Amino acid sequence: MPTHLIRRIAPIGLATLVAWPVHAQPAPTGQPPLNAVSVEQSAIFDVTPVTGTLKETVQKEQQLVWRARRNSNERRFQLTDMSVAFLRNQAPNEVKITFAGYVSAFGWRPDGEPKLNVIVRTRGGSSIYSWTFGISVRCADNKRPLPPLSQTVPDDIAANLFNSVGAVEISEYREPNSPILTARQCPS
Repeated sequence: MPTHLIRRIAPIGLATLVAWPVHAQPAPTGQPPLNAVSVEQSAIFDVTPVTGTLKETVQKEQQLVWRARRNSNERRFQLTDMSVAFLRNQAPNEVKITFAGYVSAFGWRPDGEPKLNVIVRTRGGSSIYSWTFGISVRCADNKRPLPPLSQTVPDDIAANLFNSVGAVEISEYREPNSPILTARQCPS
């Protein structure tokens, strides 16, 4: 192609890109969606040895309560009587973490599956491991026991985790840029 032809076509191509239609994004209102819910505050547990191969969280009436974001007086659902156990098998590098709890719904259920983040901390407070999982909440739940959820700790950190664990924090898990958890009212 001759250079004089390229010089004429190039501005036309650039003008086409500049004139490409742009769609405006709605401005964020700063308000969460109408039925948005979030955990009031995370639950923190001390961990104590039960036997040489078992450590458990200490119960102090900790709970996770999901409340309406627009009206924090309105409870939607909650987890109570939560516990986390660390069980070391005969092999020193085998440690299993198990979570258990009870779920109650207060006339609302989540649109999606609420996700929890279990953060294992040393006695000094440093995070040494985390585990994320989802829970099921149904309209009829009233102190329904959740099936125990378990995960095996990777071998390379299992012995250190079992020897160093001092506390566990359980909180709501949200991925960056993920939609806010919403709830819908249960049919009466």
